[in-house]
Amino acid sequence: MLLTSRARKSTRKLGTKGENAAVKHLEYCGMTILARNFRCKPGELDIVALDGNELVFVEVKSLRYRPGFTPAANLSMHQRRRNRNAAKLYYKLIGSPPLVSRFDLVEVIFWNNILISLRRTENYLLPLPPAYT
Repeated sequence: MLLTSRARKSTRKLGTKGENAAVKHLEYCGMTILARNFRCKPGELDIVALDGNELVFVEVKSLRYRPGFTPAANLSMHQRRRNRNAAKLYYKLIGSPPLVSRFDLVEVIFWNNILISLRRTENYLLPLPPAYT
């Protein structure tokens, strides 16, 4: 299904709003945000954060409230592969520090432009080992 220009803009706006809410949540939890919307050929990372001595790659999925639907349902295997590949490249670009890493998922639900739910799932993908090459 092709989205019209207006629908695409609305979806992008919702995604940005969800990412902003996720950043506030992560900072509230004590994480330091290192990067947002890191784009590279292998994929994209919505948020890269530091949680103590762990490097956290965060995927944010936002959705308008619809009974029975969760944002995580929109996370395909292809997207997971792209996240992992982008994380590998990011890890190499920062010099492959001896940090443990993990992949978190933040699901954000809005109703009439009001945030009604934000849920973080830690380790939704297998982590990268320290000094990943």
